[in-house]
Amino acid sequence: MAKLLKPLIVVLLVLSIVSLVLGIMLFGRREVLKGRAAKFEDAVVKFAEKIHFEQLDRQMLQDYAAMQVPLEHLAAFADNQYEKLQNTIQDLDKTRGELQQATNRIVELTAHLEETQQKVTELQDQLEAKDVELAQANSRVDQLTQDKSLLEEQVSKLNDKLVAAEEQTRDLQDQVTTLENTVQDMEVRLGERLAAPLPKGLSGHVLVVDPYWNFVVLDIGSKDGLAPSAEMLVHRGEKLVGKVRISSVKEKMAIAEIVSDWEQVPIREGDYVLY
Repeated sequence: MAKLLKPLIVVLLVLSIVSLVLGIMLFGRREVLKGRAAKFEDAVVKFAEKIHFEQLDRQMLQDYAAMQVPLEHLAAFADNQYEKLQNTIQDLDKTRGELQQATNRIVELTAHLEETQQKVTELQDQLEAKDVELAQANSRVDQLTQDKSLLEEQVSKLNDKLVAAEEQTRDLQDQVTTLENTVQDMEVRLGERLAAPLPKGLSGHVLVVDPYWNFVVLDIGSKDGLAPSAEMLVHRGEKLVGKVRISSVKEKMAIAEIVSDWEQVPIREGDYVLY
């Protein structure tokens, strides 16, 4: 019996030692697993915070039997957030494309704006040039207006002179009519035209021409030896212009009829007459 107890005691002692060793090993393993579980718990909590899952109960993660439910809820929430993230990425890609199109459009509009600004600058330059031309034209208009005023003043003076000349012409016509009547009366009384020889080389100038009544006024008269009925040639330079016939004579002037058959060109004031 003693012999059987001794091996049994040895076996029990060995089993005790093995149990103690296994207990020590399991205790160390337990601490490792406990540390891993704590790290896993912290990681899950941080992940839930990152994705804003506020329904996570940390106490339930510490219970192995109850931790499955919050983990499934967290996974479902994470899937939902992931789907939202994918949608957000798609929206971001779409927005990025639209932004690129908007950027391209802005570039086009910027180029068009620069081109428009260049055209506006050119138009402004043209407008300034037109303003200069307009100012010059206005200056010319002002000068022409002044010239017009001067011309109108000259025309007015010439009209006054013309009126005076017409009055003088009418006076001369009256004188011619009176002289013609006098000559006719003398011819009637004497029965013949007066005729007297004129000095050779007698010359003078035409003072007045009246084409309507077909007569001229000369600057020579009886004092120069001129007599009625005498005929004189009219010259302009070396050119023969026509012929006139003396109708009445005063001391320093005479009136003569224009002989139409001899008229080469219209007689003008300043032409000279020669006998």
